[in-house]
Amino acid sequence: MNMNLAGSVTVLPTLTTISALILTLSAMQAHAVDQQQDNQNKRPNFHLIVADDMGYSDPKKDGFENNTAEPIHLAQQDMPPQEIENIEKFDDIKKAARRDRVEKTAKKDATGNDPRVFSNKWMPYYRATELENGVKQQDLTAFGTFRFNDRVGMFYEVPLAQYRDLSDVPGVPEGTDAIGMGDIDIKFLWRPKSTDWTFGEGGNKSGSLLLGTDFVLPTATDDALAGNALLFAPIVGLVWDMPAHAFVAMLNLYYVDVYKEDNAPDTSRFVGRWFYMQPLSKPGPWYGGLYLMPEFQPIYDFETKDYSSWLGLEFGKMFAPGRIGYIKPGWGLDKSEQLDRDVTLEVGFRWFF
Repeated sequence: MNMNLAGSVTVLPTLTTISALILTLSAMQAHAVDQQQDNQNKRPNFHLIVADDMGYSDPKKDGFENNTAEPIHLAQQDMPPQEIENIEKFDDIKKAARRDRVEKTAKKDATGNDPRVFSNKWMPYYRATELENGVKQQDLTAFGTFRFNDRVGMFYEVPLAQYRDLSDVPGVPEGTDAIGMGDIDIKFLWRPKSTDWTFGEGGNKSGSLLLGTDFVLPTATDDALAGNALLFAPIVGLVWDMPAHAFVAMLNLYYVDVYKEDNAPDTSRFVGRWFYMQPLSKPGPWYGGLYLMPEFQPIYDFETKDYSSWLGLEFGKMFAPGRIGYIKPGWGLDKSEQLDRDVTLEVGFRWFF
C-alpha cells in the first residue's frame, strides 16, 4: 500500500512537467502562425506618397522596389479625402510656384535693361557716331517705354534733334551738313505666359520668349537724316537668367520696307541685339548699384549680301531707386558698307515712373 502511494507521488511531477511543456510549445506555434499571417496582411502606412520635397516617404526605401503602384493604391485607400485632394493639387501648386518665380525675377529689374519688364520709363540719351564713310552724327533722342500690362509694352524712340556733318565724305563740298528731326521708331513686345519657363536647381532661374513688331516711320525733316521709307520688322527674342543675378537677352529683328520713295533703296536686313547684363555691386553704398552690359549687334543685308557687326559696352550706376545713369562706348567690328558705324559714344539716363 505504501509502495503504490510512493509510485503515484513519483509519477505526478513527471506528468505535470510534460503537460506544461506541451502547452508551451502549442502557444509558441500559435504565436508563430499569427505573426506570419500578420506579416502577409500588413500594409505600409503611407499617408502621402509624393515628391521628396514634400517630406513624405519614398516607396523604394520601404521595400517596394519592384512595384510602387500597389503601395500608392493602398495608400490612397487609407487616406482621408482631404489628403487625396492635396495630392491631386500638388502639380498645380508646383506649376504656380514656377510662374510666380518668373514674375518675381522679371520685376527685379533694377537697371531698366530687362526687356521682360514692361513699366513706364523715361530714358533720354545723347549719341555721337562716326560712320565708315566719314559722316559725323550727333543725336538727341527721347527714348521710353509705356506699359499696357505685365506682359505687353511699347518702346518708342523719337529723335528730337539730329545733326549730320558731311564735310569729310569724299566728293561732298566742305561745310555740307543737315539738322532736324529723324525717323521715329516704335516697338511692341509681348511676353506670352505659356512660354515662360524655369530651370536650375529647384527651378530658381527663369526664362521667357518675347514676340513683337517694330515700325520705323519716315518722319525725318531732311533727306540726309532718314531712309525715306516705312520699315517693318517682326521681333523674336529670348531672355533667361544667369548666375550672380545676371541675364542674357537676344532680340532678333528682320526689316523690310512696306513703303518707300523711288530714290530709297530696297530693305531686307537682319539685325540682332544681344545683351549680357551683369550687376557688379549691390545697391546701397556710394559704390553700389554698378552694372556692366555688353551688347553685340550682328547685321546682315540680304540686298547687298554684306555682313557687319558692332560691339557696345555699357557701364552704369543706380544713383537711387529708379534713377540710373550710364555711358556706352561702341566699335564697329566688321565694316563692309560705307554706312557702317566706326565708333560711337552714348550717354543716357533712365527714370522709372
